[in-house]
Amino acid sequence: MSNKQNPWSVFWQKGAFASFLDEKSTLQNYQMRKFWFERMEETEAKQPILDVATGNGIVVQWLTEFAEKKGKKFDLIGVDAAVIKPSNDKLKLHGETEYESFTLPSNKKIGTVVSHYGLEYGDMATGLPHLHKQLKRGGGLIALVHSEDSVIVQTSRKVYELLPSLIKQLNKSVQPLFEAILKAAGKPLPRNAQLAQQKLNQFANKYRNDPTFHRTNFVPAVRHILQAAEQGKAAEAKHVFTDYLGNLNDHKARLTTMVRAVEQAGNTEQLKQQFETAGFKNVRVQTVQFPETGIVGRCVQADK
Repeated sequence: MSNKQNPWSVFWQKGAFASFLDEKSTLQNYQMRKFWFERMEETEAKQPILDVATGNGIVVQWLTEFAEKKGKKFDLIGVDAAVIKPSNDKLKLHGETEYESFTLPSNKKIGTVVSHYGLEYGDMATGLPHLHKQLKRGGGLIALVHSEDSVIVQTSRKVYELLPSLIKQLNKSVQPLFEAILKAAGKPLPRNAQLAQQKLNQFANKYRNDPTFHRTNFVPAVRHILQAAEQGKAAEAKHVFTDYLGNLNDHKARLTTMVRAVEQAGNTEQLKQQFETAGFKNVRVQTVQFPETGIVGRCVQADK
């Protein structure tokens, strides 16, 4: 996948906080930060530490905070295949850099590899042996990996399965309807526009009690588009329509990569086997579950 085609580039370029972590949820943020603090507490991390699929650097930020809290100094580097836009320019983050081929300058070796929903988005068959080769003797790896039973994956899958219907409704019902409203300029709508309105109402009614549907903000977005059209605000109606449709398509593209990532990681035994085949020793795979939110994935820990 070229960087221009990487669907995560758009996400990070908009200044996203983190993947699969709602920046409005202090609980989720607290839980994930605590997870990484605990892993660092129980591990004597060798330097430098490489964060695979760093995005805009949330894990690098957390580990920097951990080091400061403990009076340590971490040499942290983040790499991501997508084009990124970190808000903290003090962090050493490298976009458009695939971990499957990343090397440190002057043949230096990596001390510790960390990854937060990242390894499984690359080519693990190529990437894991490469990381193993780049690790210092005695170096280690800690990764949070998606799992099929994760609340995050299950919630995202529901959205993924609904998105094609939302996109179809926008193209088949919303667009002809708002264009007809603009053209009618307050006069009665033609038959085809009335049918589009009817289909739209039926669709919204079908999903009115579906929390996944409400998470997509379909109703508020469509209401905004149609109200703008009724007020004769053509530019606003078209802008909101194009922007929302683009967001849905971008979201679908990102979730497509998530579905592939989950499939590539496989079940617990398959995941463990992939690391062992790559040369890692003492591979431990444990389910990560928070009391408040449930299962969020699996933690892989391994040594060279």
